[in-house]
Amino acid sequence: MPADVVVVIPARGGSQRIPGKNIKSFNGQPMISWPISASLATSSVARVVVSTDSPEIEEIANSWGAEIPFRRPQQLGNDTAGTAPVIRHAIETLEIGSSQSVMCVYPTAAVDSRVLEDAIDRFGSIGDGDKFLISVGRHRSPLERALEPDPEGFFHLSNSEALHTRTQDLPQRYFDAGKFYLATARSWMTHETMMAKPFVPYLLPDWASVDIDEPEDWPIAEVLHGAFSVRSR
Repeated sequence: MPADVVVVIPARGGSQRIPGKNIKSFNGQPMISWPISASLATSSVARVVVSTDSPEIEEIANSWGAEIPFRRPQQLGNDTAGTAPVIRHAIETLEIGSSQSVMCVYPTAAVDSRVLEDAIDRFGSIGDGDKFLISVGRHRSPLERALEPDPEGFFHLSNSEALHTRTQDLPQRYFDAGKFYLATARSWMTHETMMAKPFVPYLLPDWASVDIDEPEDWPIAEVLHGAFSVRSR
């Protein structure tokens, strides 16, 4: 695939659960430097643009080679702003053509360029320009084995009908890994959200799909990234 994919990294300044999350040191570098570097090293990517409302993030992102051609407007910088409106704003501001591929890569997506390249190649082979390609991870335990508390504080199975079913016979389930989303600019502009319609999954390895939402997630993600990332070898 020719180098025509525009990567947009949405990185707002505020983060309530992990302060400074997008620029916090992760394996010796600012967190946002990892997706910037991986995107720049991906041969199918033509531009890497960071959408931010933070001068500090702007300075760091620029030092790692990303473009910051605009400042994100205030109404898209709060913690209730969705991803799709931020990407639509970037598409409109950059005047990206409707048939061009736009890849949203989250600032905490410490994935390798090989993963991005493979995802882009798969997207190019779909043959359906209306579909999104979305990074997903696998639930390591069947959802039928989930536990729920009752008002007395005791736990019970969420699905008691599966009590006698072997774990290996229960269906594999997946989740939105929140690492990257890929679609044409037209699809970004016409879909309410990335998962509004059936989409094409890109299954990430377990180490790359770990969520980083709470402070205790950070060292776990660092260790997994250090052990499995190509950049660490």
